[in-house]
Amino acid sequence: MTIPPLRERVADIPLLVETMVDRFRSLHDKRIAGVTDRAMTALKTQRWPGNVRELENVIERGVILAPQNGWIEVEHLFVGAPPAPPAHTCIDGSGKLGQTLTPKAPSVGPDLTDALLDAGISLEVLEHDLLERAVQRANGNLAAAARMLGMTRPQLNYRLKKTTA
Repeated sequence: MTIPPLRERVADIPLLVETMVDRFRSLHDKRIAGVTDRAMTALKTQRWPGNVRELENVIERGVILAPQNGWIEVEHLFVGAPPAPPAHTCIDGSGKLGQTLTPKAPSVGPDLTDALLDAGISLEVLEHDLLERAVQRANGNLAAAARMLGMTRPQLNYRLKKTTA
């Protein structure tokens, strides 16, 4: 008996994802609201060369990187996925959909960004140094370092392992 590859069983993906999210939610002791529609669409459109094991790894990453009590978004699942700010559509006076508003992301400022680019520091080195400095400032307390960086402790652990590998 031959089981077709996951890319040929797109209808199975939502059930597999739900089962995997439940398992990793328990494993990582994390409350996750679920997977957004946009993230589910992205999961369904992947080729999945690694088949179910690859899907499993992607879902575990999503659970780790998603905020506590939050939703798993595309940027939590795939490396290099640009985080898309939520769009808000306004309704004009006539009741028709009008302009789409997107909130402006906070910025560190052009001076710091230019200085980093001019120094030739790679993103990996910058991330590693930033994570290590936060852990040092928090005297080794990973939960405090994670709060300082605006992330959860599992997210910090994941990034620390990624940057030291």
